[in-house]
Amino acid sequence: MDKEKTREFLKEEHERMNSVINSLNVEELVQYHIVKAWNIKDILAHLAAWNKELTKSIGIVLDKNDVWFRTKNEEEFNKIQVVLRKSRSVEEIIDEWKNSFTKLIEKIESLSDDQWNFDSGFKWKDGSSISVKSLFGYRKRDLGHEGWHAFQIEDYFESDRCACRVY
Repeated sequence: MDKEKTREFLKEEHERMNSVINSLNVEELVQYHIVKAWNIKDILAHLAAWNKELTKSIGIVLDKNDVWFRTKNEEEFNKIQVVLRKSRSVEEIIDEWKNSFTKLIEKIESLSDDQWNFDSGFKWKDGSSISVKSLFGYRKRDLGHEGWHAFQIEDYFESDRCACRVY
């Protein structure tokens, strides 16, 4: 996907998550465990951490260095990042998530096409090249990172697992 299409895709997914968040009250953001032990606030903390990590990783790739998550399990990073943010308020987490996304989009927009397509010389586990654009290749059911988590939250509230909302 080219830079502009990726940027638009990321923005659409961010808006989807934002709509989900805006449809819930503060209690719902912390009360229900959506993904294992994570509530929605934790999911947003996780997304903020990854937005920051991806922003940083763009520079790492352009400097022809390897990204740590190519060879290491991301689960420990996820746990640590959520724990580091546990004491923050819902509002602080939402602000961090929104600000980290804005900075990620600004970083993407600042890149030339050559930088976007730059090959670091490293390979993903599947043998494909690590480029800046490949950092944004995550898909699950054709959804990106934020879109996937938005889907999980929507699915939770629409399912029989949650008798918490009456429509």
